[in-house]
Amino acid sequence: GSGDGQFNSPHGLFIKGDVMYVADHGNHRIQKLTTGGQFMQKFGQHGSSQGQFDGPVSVIVDQRDRLMVSDFYNHRVVILDHAGTLILTINGSISGSHSFQHPYGLALDPQGNIHVAACHSNTIKVFTPEGTYVRSYGDA
Repeated sequence: GSGDGQFNSPHGLFIKGDVMYVADHGNHRIQKLTTGGQFMQKFGQHGSSQGQFDGPVSVIVDQRDRLMVSDFYNHRVVILDHAGTLILTINGSISGSHSFQHPYGLALDPQGNIHVAACHSNTIKVFTPEGTYVRSYGDA
């Protein structure tokens, strides 16, 4: 479904405390619910501009309560504050060693660095919490 608390092809989810964040891929948004399934908030709509997603697939939350979303078809990782306001965009479409296509999985290491699994680039890209490129590994 497309209503609040309903999903269209949910992909990733992340639970922190009693709050669950869901990458609602087909509805191009992130939904925030209680772990009991009660709707709290939603972020985003379909598109490529600020505040929009095109097929989000993963969502994680760091120790500063920032949401990190892999925006699959826009080739970027979007970082939002807990209220859904844009903080930073890591744009994978920019050419160079830090470029990536179709970010899928996201993970944080103990230093807070963001690891991005880019499935069509066949690589893992690593960025600082502020979005600065650190390194890549895998088949670039």
